[in-house]
Amino acid sequence: MNSVLMNAVLSASPNYELLFESLCWPADVWPETARVEALTAFLEGLKDIFLQSECSLLTPAKRQCLLEKTESVIWTHCLPLLSRISAEAEGLRCRSSIAALCGLVAVCVRLCDPAVAVRATQAVLPLLQLSEEELPGVERLSVEIASDVISALLPSLTADDHLTSSILSCAFSGLRTLPDGLLPRVTIRLLLALLGCCSDAGLSSLLQKILNELCTWHSSERTPAVTERTLLCLTALSDHLLAPAEPDPRPYLWLWLVVQDGLIHRDYVVRKRALYLLKRCVASSQEQGVDCPLSQETGEEVLFKWTPKSSKLLREFWEDYVLVMETLEENQVHVVRPVLNRIDTLVQTTAKEGQDLFHPSWLLCVYQRMFHSENKTLMRAGVCHFLELQVLQQPAFALAFSQFIVCPFMDILSEMSLYCKAPGQSVGECPELAIKLQIFLKNFFSSLPAGDRGCVLLQMIQRLGCKHWCAVPLFFISQALSKLAPNPILGIDGLIALREVLCCTMITHQVLLRGAAQCFLLKSALCLIDVRMVTLDDVFSFLANFRADESLCRGTDLWNEVCIWLSSNEGSFKPMPIVSDSAVSSKDTVKAYIQGRIHDFLRVPACTGQTEGLPDPKEADKLARSILLCADMERIQPGADIADNLQLLLSPLLETLSRVSTNIYLPLRKSDKSLQLVLRLLQLRGTPKECVDDVTAALKRLIFQHADPIQEFIMRRLCGEMQELFDVERAELYLCVLKQHAIHSSKFQQASFPKLIKYSLSILQEPSQQIPSVASQVAKAIAMASLAMVCLLIEQQAIDMESDTFNLLKQLNEHFNKAAPSSWQSQSPLGCFSECLPKPHIAVSSSVLRHINILSEACIYGPVFRRDQRLVQDVQTYVEQLGEGCAANTVVVSDNRDDQLPRMYALAFLSRLDPSNQLHERLMEQLVVTLLEKDKNMSKSVRISSNSLQHRVKNRVWQTLLLLLPKFKEEFVTSLLNSVFEAGFCSNQASVKYLIEWMMILILFHYPQHIDRFWVCFDMNHGGTKTGICTFLAVLVHFAVIIPKLKDPDVQLVKALDVTLQWCFHHNFSVRLYALLALKRVWSLVEVRGNEAADGLRGLSTVVKACLHQTEALKNTGNANKNWTRIQEHFFFGAFDPIRDYSIETIFYTFPSLSGLADDEWIPPWKLEKHSCVSQTPPLKNAAPDLSQLQPGDWIQQDKSEEDKEERWAEVQKKITPWRLDIQEQDPDLHLVPQQRVARVGKHHGALLVVASLIDKPTNLGGLCRTCEIFGASALALDNLRHISDKHFQSLSVSSELWLPLLEVKPLELADFLQVKKSQDYCIVGVEQTANSQSLQDYQFPEKTLLLLGNEREGIPANLLQLLDVCVEIPQQGVIRSLNVHVSAALLIWEYTRQHLTCTSS
Repeated sequence: MNSVLMNAVLSASPNYELLFESLCWPADVWPETARVEALTAFLEGLKDIFLQSECSLLTPAKRQCLLEKTESVIWTHCLPLLSRISAEAEGLRCRSSIAALCGLVAVCVRLCDPAVAVRATQAVLPLLQLSEEELPGVERLSVEIASDVISALLPSLTADDHLTSSILSCAFSGLRTLPDGLLPRVTIRLLLALLGCCSDAGLSSLLQKILNELCTWHSSERTPAVTERTLLCLTALSDHLLAPAEPDPRPYLWLWLVVQDGLIHRDYVVRKRALYLLKRCVASSQEQGVDCPLSQETGEEVLFKWTPKSSKLLREFWEDYVLVMETLEENQVHVVRPVLNRIDTLVQTTAKEGQDLFHPSWLLCVYQRMFHSENKTLMRAGVCHFLELQVLQQPAFALAFSQFIVCPFMDILSEMSLYCKAPGQSVGECPELAIKLQIFLKNFFSSLPAGDRGCVLLQMIQRLGCKHWCAVPLFFISQALSKLAPNPILGIDGLIALREVLCCTMITHQVLLRGAAQCFLLKSALCLIDVRMVTLDDVFSFLANFRADESLCRGTDLWNEVCIWLSSNEGSFKPMPIVSDSAVSSKDTVKAYIQGRIHDFLRVPACTGQTEGLPDPKEADKLARSILLCADMERIQPGADIADNLQLLLSPLLETLSRVSTNIYLPLRKSDKSLQLVLRLLQLRGTPKECVDDVTAALKRLIFQHADPIQEFIMRRLCGEMQELFDVERAELYLCVLKQHAIHSSKFQQASFPKLIKYSLSILQEPSQQIPSVASQVAKAIAMASLAMVCLLIEQQAIDMESDTFNLLKQLNEHFNKAAPSSWQSQSPLGCFSECLPKPHIAVSSSVLRHINILSEACIYGPVFRRDQRLVQDVQTYVEQLGEGCAANTVVVSDNRDDQLPRMYALAFLSRLDPSNQLHERLMEQLVVTLLEKDKNMSKSVRISSNSLQHRVKNRVWQTLLLLLPKFKEEFVTSLLNSVFEAGFCSNQASVKYLIEWMMILILFHYPQHIDRFWVCFDMNHGGTKTGICTFLAVLVHFAVIIPKLKDPDVQLVKALDVTLQWCFHHNFSVRLYALLALKRVWSLVEVRGNEAADGLRGLSTVVKACLHQTEALKNTGNANKNWTRIQEHFFFGAFDPIRDYSIETIFYTFPSLSGLADDEWIPPWKLEKHSCVSQTPPLKNAAPDLSQLQPGDWIQQDKSEEDKEERWAEVQKKITPWRLDIQEQDPDLHLVPQQRVARVGKHHGALLVVASLIDKPTNLGGLCRTCEIFGASALALDNLRHISDKHFQSLSVSSELWLPLLEVKPLELADFLQVKKSQDYCIVGVEQTANSQSLQDYQFPEKTLLLLGNEREGIPANLLQLLDVCVEIPQQGVIRSLNVHVSAALLIWEYTRQHLTCTSS
């Protein structure tokens, strides 16, 4: 229309100059977009006139004038205005003006000389490479506007190849440097514009340049950032690149490397682009129907192949592959699990066809994508699936996967959460994944080609040392390595890599796990080291890194294994290089090596007269361990003389020791080194069981025969010869040697101690100098250290208390008491030496009554650990159960690791109390009162979630009370009975509820005279708890245990029947269910009595049978039938016998394990027996195995593993949208989740959460979805998201599911889901008619409300009613009892909305 109008104007007005001037605008004015478009239309029309050569109105002069004005529009109007727009903020006006001005520039250059377009391009092109600074003399344009201008100029530049190449270079420069937000608008637009302007002949050349540039960049910098930008270009240009013409990018290796890097990229959009490009390549290959690649002459690895012969197989493979990768984006296990079988199909296809069609690296992308999942459960599923790959048992695949296993797979194995127990596993079992890892590594290395095993294993060990590893993953990987088949494949590099792991990676780990990992790594080394590649010095240097107090200790199985290994390989080690000044023999026997090392160790240079520091103790440690290993090697040889061999081996050391005090020319360094070696020999000789063997006895005899010169030398040095700073460390060495001699040597002369005490005391009594010298401070430090050592020896009774020593100690005591202020005398670290004297023990048992709070806290002690802390404890328990097979269990002292210890010590103390002792009786009674008060205070909490600290404390309280019950006297039981009954009415978790019920049964069994007080409980009005009466009905289920103890059983049976019959008609389904079960059990007692039963019992027969008939009717009522079956099969009402099963095992292990408590709360019998928590009543273990054979489960709340709880609820409904490019035009709303769509239209959600998981009719769900969306509910929970594709659902929802967040919550998960929402402060409201329900017109909804809707037939199940905070009913006046569930929900949703709309408006 504009062009027609402009042509009419030009025809009617021949004065073109005047029109031109009228349409132009002043240089300092920002014109309207319409004015720019009008000038553009004028110039377009003028162009047609220029083409009419016979036009009489346009003279050459006018023509030239118009051309000059047209060119001036570019330089004086367009570019300055675009520069001004560059400085303005982004807005609609700016965008429209930019588009109009670029269109005007394009028209102008087409009218002008071609050189104008070149000059304009040359002026704007440099601006594409600038980001901050302006070019002098040139109008400043932003990078984005400069690209728009060049895109407008490009159609006029097609003939200038040099300038086109410059534009392409600038585009790729921007690809490297521009921010992410500008790339699509600058670089991609320029590339597309260049391709759009090229002729068919030039297009191929330009595409080849682009591919070469991208290939060079990605090959030189293969980083995630480069991959992201390369994929952006490739997907944007895919229409050109994948056209059936040259160049074809599919044969290029780098293209598929880019795609694979993109598929495992951390960014979702990059993964989407990579998958899009893969799908386009597959579709293009199928359409073209030719082989790809055509040939393999280059010798490059081929990642993608296509052949028409296998077109169907290839298409199916890639369809499955794309489906798997798309599904993995869901990050939800219940969505991903169904496609795991497709991964198996991919693997089988790849294995069957070999690498001729499918390269294994594509499978690695699948697993790496699973490993990087944000969902830990999905990550774990991916690791387990990979560990079970049978295809890795093929050598070709094992080799192809080796680098993936060494790097990405090892990295994911460092994730600690992978090693949690699988569902069904108990504490102390090896995690399922760890077992699979052992099998996997064993099969993998046996499948690798023999020549590659050493290299792959070395890389794997180096991976353990190059990053931080937690203790748990490193332990299980070390254990898996120790299970490898013996194979000499590691050389000196392997020892170095293992040493790096020992010294760096595990240095901060927990002691027991670190020691256990050391044990397994050493076992691995013994199996995998090629002795021909390492020298004995390499081996003993490596062994020095294993700590004697954690793993490699004499007397352990591991030590013996090392001795056997050294003995069996003696003579096979790599010969030592001969050094001229070394005494080490070139012979490769262990004994010869150690003899030479001892000579080298004791060879020191002559004394220079200068003070020297203490030699490095690591040399002595290494040599001492080598000597002991050599001695034990000799010991296992039949007929070996240990004493003579040791004397020969240690002869250089013994000779030095004999002269240490008499030879004044003996260098001090040599004396120190000999004492270092002696000390380490004495420290390392011992075994964990302190058994004296031949080696220990011979070593003690040889060393202690030189005790006199050693003692004389040390005493001389300690008494005045050490005054330098170096001597402080040296004195510590001397005192340690002296202590070893005093404790273990029978030849030790104790007469020298008075001299040492006297000298040390004289040093300390010297007056202090105003400016103390270094020598005096060193002397005092050594004197105090000497006295501390003497005190320790006296405490250990290693020094006889002779008269001289005793008098000196009294002087020392008086000296410190005088020197110290009175305020801290009693806290002096030295204390009074007189306290070291033996005194009779005085019993102070009565003082425990003053500390009853401490005892009560010990009974309930036990923190709630984070998941990672609990995992570490589980693994430590597993290590402990490995027994002596793991040397760490023998060596590491671990009594203080168990957080159940304080509680077990308290239980052991209580189990030993004697009820006949009045003091013990008072203690127990005060403790019980204190514990009941704690339970009462804890019950005041509004919400106690499962396995919370409050739940565990209450459970521990009632466990302790059950343990002490047999020790109570009748009077005390009478006084606490009311407290027990009150606790039964509280809202308790299942485990606490069972313990309270058990307590009531035992009390009524032992003290049946209290039965009347029990019947009174059924008449008590506890309105605050709807289902508290279930506790007392549960006691009646076990009435068969109590009835034999009652005086008048018929009367009590009548009362029992009377009570249960009343509650059989209760409005609450859960109460009715308990009452019916109790009625069934009580009536069975009546039937057993038969004719002996009273007339009153037989008169109730009709009513009872009618009620029991109701239970038969439950078989046809869905959820009710399931609940009736579950409650009868439940352990507390089935296999459990309150009297027979009364044992410590049941209280502390069986009940917690069967009632939903976390496994770190279970105390196994062996642990209680270990700490002597055993008494005659109750016994330690159950007499019958019935309970121990049951599996955990509860009819009220189905037990599920934690990973199942995490799989759902976390995400709103996700939809897989078509893969589209970000640079293409598309409806933005299609890529938004419901909340984002709502935000687009200005709506916002409320806090109401509607749960409809119990509803199964699609029509009701569809209408409910529509109602929730209209009234702004925060989300709607369904039992299955597949409902939204049902046509009946959609007919009523009318697309409301697109605007409302949907959750998937299975009915079996509802109990856990409601607990989670309770912890998030939601008020759980049920739509149900009960005796205590509130009327809808009177109820005020809290802001955070969860509305639970019942099933169309059964309503809300009994197992969920007890979780409700309130029931709301709709007032009715008609005859029909109930409304449709959708109608009921709509009324409540509207009432909630009305109340909160009112609040908002007010």
